[in-house]
Amino acid sequence: MMKLLFALTFVALCQAGPLKNNVASRLQRPRLTEMTTRDENFLLFEFKWTPVESGIWTDPLIGYKMRVWEVPDAPSTNQRKEYTMSDGKYIVQVARQEEAEEEASDVTKSLENILLAEIRTPADLVTAPYFNVRIGVNYEIRVSAFTATYQSSYSDYYRVRVMPAIPQSTLDSHSIKIKLD
Repeated sequence: MMKLLFALTFVALCQAGPLKNNVASRLQRPRLTEMTTRDENFLLFEFKWTPVESGIWTDPLIGYKMRVWEVPDAPSTNQRKEYTMSDGKYIVQVARQEEAEEEASDVTKSLENILLAEIRTPADLVTAPYFNVRIGVNYEIRVSAFTATYQSSYSDYYRVRVMPAIPQSTLDSHSIKIKLD
């Protein structure tokens, strides 16, 4: 009888192991959908992402973590898009990098990357600002969802850099502005 009880306990534990991994895989990673850059006497980024559901009523979604890194690499030129802010003072360079879910880990690939901020938001808020934006600095932004027991993998990242624009008043009619890629 004791052997049978031991065998049943062993089988139950073996079945519980894959269940835990299956639950973690159901926690989808958020996807960054929108970025806003504002100049309100200081520069700030505001990011928006897709909401995520836990799928397990006993382990509901608690919130999101948005991490901001300073990285040595500028947004890559083949994926970079440039936008000029409406007041013409700054050019915002943005590159979005999509990665397979297994590649989008918590740890960045380079030791030169510096974690500047981890901003937490509640589960019902899918946007977060980052206030300490500096001119010429390369930023990488990612977001993940978390419950009490699990954290999703990090989203695809945005690489962003804000550069000063050439004031239009300094250009004369004989000059031309060329962007090299």
